Amino acid sequence: MNEKSIKKLRSRFILYSMCVLLVVMFTLSGLIYLTNTLVAKGNIRHILTYIVRNDGEVSTEVDLAGRMAGQNYDFLHFFAEVFQSESKEMNFPETHFLTRYFVVLLDEDGEIQEVRIVHMDELTEDEARAYARKALKKSRKFGQDGYYYYQVEHRKDGSGIVVYLDATYQLTVTRRLLYSGLILVGFFLIVSLIFISVISGKAIRPEIRNMEMQKQFITNASHELKTPLAVIKANTEMQEILEGESEWTQSTLRQVDRMTGLIQNLVQITRAQEVELETEALNDRLDVSNVVLDTVKTFVPVAANEDKSLEWTIPDNVHMKAAESQIRQLTSLLVDNAIKYCDEKGQIRVTLAQRGRGCMLTVSNSYADGASVDYSRFFERFYRQDTSHNTDRGGYGIGLSIAENIVTEQYRGRIQASWKNGEITFTCQLRAHA
Repeated sequence: MNEKSIKKLRSRFILYSMCVLLVVMFTLSGLIYLTNTLVAKGNIRHILTYIVRNDGEVSTEVDLAGRMAGQNYDFLHFFAEVFQSESKEMNFPETHFLTRYFVVLLDEDGEIQEVRIVHMDELTEDEARAYARKALKKSRKFGQDGYYYYQVEHRKDGSGIVVYLDATYQLTVTRRLLYSGLILVGFFLIVSLIFISVISGKAIRPEIRNMEMQKQFITNASHELKTPLAVIKANTEMQEILEGESEWTQSTLRQVDRMTGLIQNLVQITRAQEVELETEALNDRLDVSNVVLDTVKTFVPVAANEDKSLEWTIPDNVHMKAAESQIRQLTSLLVDNAIKYCDEKGQIRVTLAQRGRGCMLTVSNSYADGASVDYSRFFERFYRQDTSHNTDRGGYGIGLSIAENIVTEQYRGRIQASWKNGEITFTCQLRAHA
């Protein structure tokens, strides 16, 4: 994982954290708003019921027993007071002056008999009658009409009453609570974003430092190992000149070559993680067909030397925005891997196709013993499923890891390995670099 990947992981963490906070905050705010709305609506309905039962009047008498009972205040009384649906405010005499409502009384024939608008000075009798007729036409006996709530009741003798309550105050308080909640949610999210960004930045700092130290160690170790290996190789070659070749000198030279290849691969994968596509390295209309074909042809002698056939299906005019060096490196890694792991006298096939603004590169080879292979581990560093194929061919399990890095990190694509009918296939889907 390079610095770019760590920063991407940090950005993803911040995004997921903010999404979770957003869902939690909106859920809590929504539940508070819904609870407040239901309680307010319940209180409104009980006020209307109280007025209807009192034949359109609000009593000015004080319920001293009810008010004195409030002195025994404990948690249960508090809980009941917050979530009760029945309003106790009607016990106070000032409610007579604070409650804004008007009443329309109906006679036995359902005709309007009396209109009381003493608590709604700005409303005329004609307007009150119009409101009453509207309520009578509706099927529901309780409902909302703008800032008014109404209740209709028909008595056994045929008469009836229609009460309209001005709920402007209750609705305003409810909406103010909603807007305040939204503002607080927005403020909290901004503060949380700043806090999470700062904390996550501090959290990944040690990881970036460790990554830099690891890369520095690999670079230094590679440099230090080259000198003794060069000395060992030179001494062995001199020994062969003086004493002639032997089984032991040849074995030593092979191991020196393997160690040298391993060091080169370590440096290569470290550099591959560091590489970021620069603007000048990109070609808006890279001829991928030409690059892949040219790279594949360089492996024809290698395959022929091992008595294996190399074929390709590469159409002309496959283009995408990409870096030529990385397309060439990806093709080389996959073809080289296919030759190493191909069965004796087997076949290697390379296919290229255009996919939108990107392309798909497929490399397959004969592999009869691949039915029981765990292909999910093929892209792990230093993983080798079958060491018998590459004991002396420089296989270190690093090439596919580099290929995966190029496909997923540089081109936001996908690489996968599969096996079918005695043939293993590596499929790379590349997206054009933005």
